[in-house]
Amino acid sequence: MKVAIIGLGIMGAAYASNFLKSGIEVHGTDTDSVRLNNFSSLGGFPHSKIDTWVKECDFVLISLSSPVALHHVVSELANTASDEQVILETGTFTLDDKFRIKRDLKDTNAFIYDCTVSGTGAQAVTADLVFMISGENVKKEKVKECLSYIGRKVIDAGEYGNASKLKYVANHAVAVHNCAAAETLSYAKNIGLDEHVVYDMLSNGAGQSKMSDLRMPLMIDKKYTPATAHMAMFHKDLNIISEHLAASFSFSPLFDQCKHLYEQAKAHIPDDYDTAAIFEEYEIQLNESIQKL
Repeated sequence: MKVAIIGLGIMGAAYASNFLKSGIEVHGTDTDSVRLNNFSSLGGFPHSKIDTWVKECDFVLISLSSPVALHHVVSELANTASDEQVILETGTFTLDDKFRIKRDLKDTNAFIYDCTVSGTGAQAVTADLVFMISGENVKKEKVKECLSYIGRKVIDAGEYGNASKLKYVANHAVAVHNCAAAETLSYAKNIGLDEHVVYDMLSNGAGQSKMSDLRMPLMIDKKYTPATAHMAMFHKDLNIISEHLAASFSFSPLFDQCKHLYEQAKAHIPDDYDTAAIFEEYEIQLNESIQKL
């Protein structure tokens, strides 16, 4: 098996590392020279741009956060994709973007899958990810085999586009649970409880959640860099989900409040901070409320 990874950021670099640890040949490209050097040091084959080397790879994983970058990359893949090649688009984008890239690749003989992922950058490092795949059935078993090296579970979401819908649902839950963890910790801290004792109780009690387990330690230690999922990316994801909720006429008061809190946080929290930093917004607003008393 030979794999190409386009985009060697937080997630792409973790994918590359886990493939390489399994003895798989990995080629990769990124616009950032530091990322390329790091990838090379792991044993990967770095490339400065998309070119004919892509044709030699069985799988192409696209790991980008910008729709502009995505469409630029796909326009290049339209000229370099080979017969029977499998292209996995792993980002969180609108359904319009997802279907546009499918149309842009329709004249190739490659198979394109909407292949989203649930999990943080920290989870990606240990291959503790859940992948959702949607598209034609013909190559799905091979896709599952490929993803088994970088994730712990692969969910077949059905027809193309459904993986993105599952991702919206997953990040809806992440947003709500992340704020719930921050609010609970803020409450506990305000009434004088030891934060570590609170975390121990929650991680072993009925109020346990994956987000609380992953992000409350970051909140307690105020360790927001390097981010496992940064604020700028999450703002983008929240906007996509909000638009999809509205288009589907869904009722979402909890999510709406969480999104509003994240929007308020833009004024106080750097874009490169981990999303756990939403806890700081609770602290800021609490202090402002106290000062008004």
